[in-house]
Amino acid sequence: MPLKTKAPLILLLIFSATAIAAPLNGLYFGLDNMRGFAEVYWWFLPDGRVLRDTLPAALSADKFDAACQQHSGFCGTYTLSGNKLAIQYKTGNSETWTYKPLNSGIQLNYLILTPVEKYPVGSRLNGTWERAFAANVHVSQGSSATIVSPSIYSFKQDGTFTFRNITGIDSAKITSSQQTQSSGTYTLRDNALTLIKSGASEQHMVFPVAGGNLNIDGMVYKKR
Repeated sequence: MPLKTKAPLILLLIFSATAIAAPLNGLYFGLDNMRGFAEVYWWFLPDGRVLRDTLPAALSADKFDAACQQHSGFCGTYTLSGNKLAIQYKTGNSETWTYKPLNSGIQLNYLILTPVEKYPVGSRLNGTWERAFAANVHVSQGSSATIVSPSIYSFKQDGTFTFRNITGIDSAKITSSQQTQSSGTYTLRDNALTLIKSGASEQHMVFPVAGGNLNIDGMVYKKR
C-alpha cells in the first residue's frame, strides 16, 4: 500500500482510539436500590474531575467548584481505563468502580446512570407535577401525628406557572391544613428553571426523568 494511502488510515485509527478513550462529560442521574432507591448524581467534567452524590445549583464551573469545596469527600479526579473507573478524592481517599457503557448511559458497579437531558432555549412545559411527602412524628407519650405536605407545580405553554404547598396535620387531638400558593412566569434553558414572581427571580436545577416526570432541585415530581 502506498505511504500516502496509509497516512489517512493511520490518522483515522488514531482518531477512533481517541474518541473511544474520551473522558466522561456531563451530569448523570440514577436510583440506588441498595439505599432505598435514593436519587444519586454523578457529574463528570471533561478535564477529569468528578463530583458524586451531590446535586449542584447549576451546571457551571463556578457551581462545580463551590460544591466541590463543600463536599470534598465526594469530589476529586477520575481516570477511565477499560472497564475500570478509578477516583482519587480531594480528601486523599481513593476507590475503583467497574465501568460499562449501557444503552445511552453507563453502569458503575450495580448503579445504572443515565445522562441528564437539557432543555433548548425557549422550551415550555405543559401540565402539573406533584411531589408527595408524609411523615409520622412523636407528639407526646403514646401519641403521634401524621404530617403530609405535597408540593405541586403547574406549568403552562404560555410561560406562566403556579406553585402550591399543602401542609396537613392529623392526630388524635388536632386535624388541620394550610395552603400556600405563588405564581408568575418561568423560563427554561439547559438545566436552569428560572421562576419570576412579584418582581423577583429564583433559579432551580431541572431536568426530565422517565415517565414524563421532572426532577427539580434533586427531587422527583411525578406528572399527574
